[in-house]
Parts: sequence; C-alpha cells; structure tokens
Amino acid sequence: MKLLNKSWFVRARLKSRHIPVLVALGETGNLNRAAAGLGISQPAMSKLLKELEDGLEVLLFERHARGVVPTVYGEAMIRHARRMLTSLDDAFDEVSALRDGQVGRVRIGTILTPCADLLPELTSRIKQSRPALELSIHTGSSRDLLSALHDGELDFLLARLFAEGDQQGLSFEALYQEPLCVCARPGLINHVLSTQELHAADWVLPPPGSVLRHEFDGVFLSAGMPPPSKVVNVENLLLVTTLLEKNPMLTVLPREVVNHYARYGMLAVIELEEGIEESLNRNLMGYGIITQNEELLSPAAKNVLALLREIA
Repeated sequence: MKLLNKSWFVRARLKSRHIPVLVALGETGNLNRAAAGLGISQPAMSKLLKELEDGLEVLLFERHARGVVPTVYGEAMIRHARRMLTSLDDAFDEVSALRDGQVGRVRIGTILTPCADLLPELTSRIKQSRPALELSIHTGSSRDLLSALHDGELDFLLARLFAEGDQQGLSFEALYQEPLCVCARPGLINHVLSTQELHAADWVLPPPGSVLRHEFDGVFLSAGMPPPSKVVNVENLLLVTTLLEKNPMLTVLPREVVNHYARYGMLAVIELEEGIEESLNRNLMGYGIITQNEELLSPAAKNVLALLREIA
C-alpha cells in the first residue's frame, strides 16, 4: 500500500470538518459570513482555522479588518479542499444511485421468444429511466441458462423450468406460452404440407435434447413415424436464417420470432394439415421469470425485475 507522505494529515490533525471551512473562507473571505454559512459560531470557525494552521505549520490566511485573504499556502489548500468536497459529493451520488438501482450491471438470461418483443421493450424502458445502467442479455437453451443461474453468472432468467431437479431453490413465475410453427423462406412452399411431406423434407433444427427438438420429434413419433433424418443441427439463429435463405429447408421456430422476421420478408409460416401444429404445441411448456434468492439481488437487478413484471 502506498504511504501518503507519511500520513501528513494525521500529524496535522486534519479532520473532515476542516474541509468545508477552507472552502467557505475561500468563497467569502470573511470569518463571520463563512461561519454563518456553515451554521457554526465565529469563535468555532476561528478555532478550526487555527487548528489547521498549527497542524500544517504555515499561515493559511492573512487577517485584515475587513476579512481574511488566503496566502499561497491557503490558496493551495482551498483548491484541494474544493476537489475533495466535489469528490465526496460524487461518491455520495454514486452510492445513492447504486442503492436506488440507477446504476450497476444486470445480467439476464433468455430463451429466443422474449428477444422478439418483451426484451426490446424492457431495454427501451431502461434506457429512458436508467440510462447509466449496464444491461447484459445472454441467450441460450433453458437448461444452459439454468446452469448459469445456479453458478451465479446471471441475475434472473426468462426461460422454462423443467420438472426434474431444476426447481431446487428457484422461483418460477409463468408468463406466456410459446406457440411453435413450421417456417421457411418466402415462396419456397405454396401448398399445405402433410406429415409425410414434412418427414421427407430437409430441416435445420436445434440439437437433440432441446425442448423445441423434443416437441418436433414427438409429432412424428405420435404418428407412428421416426423423426426426419435429413437434419442439420444448429443452435445459432443467424445461421438458421442464413441456411433457410440459401437452401430449400424448413425449420421450427416460435411464432413470435417468425412474425418478426416475416415483417422483413425473411421468413414465412408454412401451412400444415389439420392437427399437426396442435400436436407440435400440445405438450409445450410455457416460459416465465426464474429467480434464485431474489432477496439477494442487487438494487439494480431488483429494479429491472420489477420493470419486467410491469411490462409482462
């Protein structure tokens, strides 16, 4: 640790109350007016000034009939005292902002669907009301996000909570269902597809083990068919949309996500024979807010969580 001139302020008996005395005298040049501004008596002001000068062993102010004038030593101390007061004010403002959740960092984990509408709205509200707050949004599968939440890498999630051992120590607030649909690039398919045609198609899908893939495979298993075999397994949405753009392939995505890309002419919903889409969504779990030890969240995270609940 760096020694500060052998702790000169300790030897000089410098106290926090000496700092505003220096600033007040520098601004008024008068003991009485400076004392009145600080809410103390003139004798108390004189005593504090004498303590400073005795401790520093220099004359800080020259006394005159009409007031006091800072010496070169006094001017130096006044300048630094002003900086110290400004720094202390800044420190108080920063602590207050941290306490009130106006600044800090909030880390949200989310599955795909909230990225289409809920999180953009949340981000917009945060930028309006808390512009100094740093927001980090991590996307992934619910299982990966739950693992990150357990490890303390995320503050809370927008994801699904599974029926296995994932619930331990977690709280789940259901928000929405996430209806799925089959889609492709616009103009690729212009007729209603049957289960047999879907089975024969080329697909880009999330990898086995994901919730979406489980529901997709279930459509064919319930029809007495094995899942399609012509599949490229991809997790990254940018790669999914690029593959669909350049290849005659199908995929399954949340309808809100498809609606977003459809507005830009990038994806189109494929019509399916009656019952197929219902089968795809029959057992799909809804997503919601998942928290762990909410009372231990930072003020910033609590504020963002409250805003998210208000929007949702």
